[in-house]
Amino acid sequence: MVAVIFVALTACSRSDSASTTDTSTSNGTAASGAPANGQFGTISTPVCGPAPAGQTNSASALGVTADSINLGTISDTGYPGAPGLNQELFDAGVTFVDWCNSLGGINGRQLKLDQLDAKITEYKDRILEACDKDFAIVGGGGVFDDAGQVARITCLLPDFPGYVVTPKARGAALQVQALPFPLNAVNFGLARYLSDQFPDSTSHVGYITGNLPSIVVNKDQYQEAGTKLGFTTVYDDKYNPTGEPTWVPFAQSIKDKGVKGLWYVGEPTNLGKLLAALDQIGYKLDWVAGAGNLYDQSLVEAAGSALDTNNVFTQTAITPFLAADQVPAVGQYVQLLKKYVPNAKPNAALGLNSFTAWLLWAQSAKSCGADLTRKCLLDAGMATSSWSGGGISALSNPSDPSKPSNCISFQKANADGFTLIDWQSQDGVYNCDAGNVVELTNDYGLAATLADAGKTTDDIK
Repeated sequence: MVAVIFVALTACSRSDSASTTDTSTSNGTAASGAPANGQFGTISTPVCGPAPAGQTNSASALGVTADSINLGTISDTGYPGAPGLNQELFDAGVTFVDWCNSLGGINGRQLKLDQLDAKITEYKDRILEACDKDFAIVGGGGVFDDAGQVARITCLLPDFPGYVVTPKARGAALQVQALPFPLNAVNFGLARYLSDQFPDSTSHVGYITGNLPSIVVNKDQYQEAGTKLGFTTVYDDKYNPTGEPTWVPFAQSIKDKGVKGLWYVGEPTNLGKLLAALDQIGYKLDWVAGAGNLYDQSLVEAAGSALDTNNVFTQTAITPFLAADQVPAVGQYVQLLKKYVPNAKPNAALGLNSFTAWLLWAQSAKSCGADLTRKCLLDAGMATSSWSGGGISALSNPSDPSKPSNCISFQKANADGFTLIDWQSQDGVYNCDAGNVVELTNDYGLAATLADAGKTTDDIK
């Protein structure tokens, strides 16, 4: 059920100030080599390091002492229905913290990490724990993240999330997103590609999603965007997110409705079973597509040869591991992960989501110098108008959480894995056309605000 919700994960600053641009200078490190001297990808200024000469640190905020910073990361690894769920969030956090500490920490302050297991249903409990001891939460996410937003804002706890899910969390107060995921706009660049490659499909598009409110909202957003881009809906259905005893009835309904292109919102394994059912009844679509969570080996394992029958595509705002040879930061992340968490799940895209959030947090915190406060941290993060995590994520603007990145990369799945699609790419593996982002007009809910918690900007210290 959790993996179903992660469907759309579907940004750099100078270290000495709240900078607004990402450095584009190469650090000279080979794609397969670990970062040297604290540099990472295109971030040429060391991410972490000792305090500058003459700087004297002090206990400047909750969770901050003269020589340490306490931070939390939330994940759902202890959920009994899927043990180890989203473990990559913790793995990325451990990797960043250990690497950063080896370089001297943030201005000489060593990082201490609290791994906060929400187990899906305990998100608010973990937030309350973090409120008592952590300076900020970084690089995490929870399936039911709506449960803790007001509590987090009430205790003025900053969040640099790896991902957000629910409307209440998407763009909530005291939050800086490396990859903004707003309610009022969506990047649907893949729809433009599909319209170009399969023009006859646009008048026969179907949508199917797991029957959970958070992902139904996400499906509705893509459906509205698809309509604005010329898609006509002929099929719209929901399935049990924990699985179906048989997928043949869904496949038959898709055939009966004459669907030519199917947008799927949900967990990769269930899509694999749906593709197998389509194979079973002998029905082939022009395309089946979905957001970045489908870029997962579990889809290949579940669908097998059915991926060679139907054209299956996905779009991501995280640089695919396929591009490690082209994008040094991806190779560097892989090497760091192997060094600090040798048994980590390989090629887990959610880990990259987390790591880009950690990098953004680090550069924001470092710019505060000795006077590391929550206000300075949030101000620095929100001053960052251009970010790519050194190359591991699409170029985005964290300073404007109402705008998703224009940039998106495309992959095609087959029985052997995934291949990159180069379609009108303007920035490495990314297509960054402004037309990829579609403004939405329907009501998809509201993010949690300071006012919801009885707070104002004057309360942020």
